[in-house]
Amino acid sequence: MGEPKEIFTTVIRIKGSQFKVVPVRSTKAIDKGLFIECSKALSRIHVGIPISMGDIICRNILNTGVDIICSKNIPK
Repeated sequence: MGEPKEIFTTVIRIKGSQFKVVPVRSTKAIDKGLFIECSKALSRIHVGIPISMGDIICRNILNTGVDIICSKNIPK
């Protein structure tokens, strides 16, 4: 039957803002077994401001064909 899939949500760090993190999510459901590896990959990413909802943070994470996008607007 395969691995259960779900939308992956987490936060990533921001440079140069009063906020320390911004929420992000996957564009499609991914295997739940990949969540820890996705978290490790995203923990190395810092984004600059401004950043808008829907901006792509990471393309094709772990070669899944799924992008990670921003879930909140952070103005300059």
